[in-house]
Amino acid sequence: MGEANTYSETQRQIQQAVRDFARREVAHGAEERDRTSRFDGALLRRLGDMGVPGMLFPEEFGGSGADALSFCLALEELSAVDMSLALTLWVGIQGAQSMIHGGDDQLAAWSDTYIAPTVRGEMVGAGGITEPDAGSDTAAIKTRARLDGDEWVIDGGKIFISNAGLDICGFAMVLCRTDDGYGIIIVPNGTPGYTMGPPLRKMGLRSSDTRELFFDGCRVPSWHLLGGSGSGRQAIVGGGFHITRIYLASQAIGLARECLDVALAHAKRRVAFKRPLARFQHVQAMLVDMALEGEAARLLRDEACRLHEARQPYAKHAAMAKLFATEMAKRAADGAVQIFGGLGYMDETPVSRYYRDIRATTIAEGTSEIQKHIIAREIGCFE
Repeated sequence: MGEANTYSETQRQIQQAVRDFARREVAHGAEERDRTSRFDGALLRRLGDMGVPGMLFPEEFGGSGADALSFCLALEELSAVDMSLALTLWVGIQGAQSMIHGGDDQLAAWSDTYIAPTVRGEMVGAGGITEPDAGSDTAAIKTRARLDGDEWVIDGGKIFISNAGLDICGFAMVLCRTDDGYGIIIVPNGTPGYTMGPPLRKMGLRSSDTRELFFDGCRVPSWHLLGGSGSGRQAIVGGGFHITRIYLASQAIGLARECLDVALAHAKRRVAFKRPLARFQHVQAMLVDMALEGEAARLLRDEACRLHEARQPYAKHAAMAKLFATEMAKRAADGAVQIFGGLGYMDETPVSRYYRDIRATTIAEGTSEIQKHIIAREIGCFE
């Protein structure tokens, strides 16, 4: 799986630059970061020096105003060697991206505090949507925010939240119930009444930070509300999830490509019954499936990106890309472990980490089952 012929010269240059960085500076420490569950903020800062966190930000905020596909190609290359770093990156920029659409007073307060450090790779934000009893069903959230004078008072809890406990995390973007619907409220780290649990132990994505968040009489200024009053859930379900599903699809494409590359190289080297594994028809079939499905996933992802850039409806295409790419990558990781045999089951072999890391992608940002529900709706099943 390689670059599509339809990519522009700029897109190919971005992809190659991030690929070179990932191979040179990210890959060699990925196993240790996984083993120790440690995130290396210096890698994000070096990505900031390259302009990667700021790719999707307008030039007036220090970004480069790149298109979504260019950013997805960067995520793809990072994910090929370290899924956790790529996840931390795209989750970490969501809040600051939302802030640039705020009012003048919000921009004045947040530009230097949150937006500029995010663009430089010096800060990340945390999302705050999922709750113990509200995953894909965001309408079931119970965390509540009530206005008390000129402050929001937040009570409730979130779970499976990325980035919140990192030293470089500056705030959480919290979806709450309000009197007139749902609101997204910015809660700075360190705000009294906002605490978090210890890092959750995970099957994979171990060097990304995942925790529970707790809000007990947590007070923030009323102007910390993002967007219109009562519009928070619609902003996430009706827009935010679409683009983040494309990001996850891109991560899956990168990991699946790496699974193919390392499995093919191993199959050529490993000799059994006096011939390389790559000469056995069943092994060839697994490798062919990886290559074929990877190219199909890339086409789905690229089309979703292009529709997004053209400001055309893309909910169906985003769901298709996410569903197909993540399930495809899960099969690719399983095939890579199988081709490596006993070695593939050992954590000293990268495919063990790939196998564990990819599993979360069929759950996050809406499960595979939810994606099928969305696609069914979009093709008219509910009419």
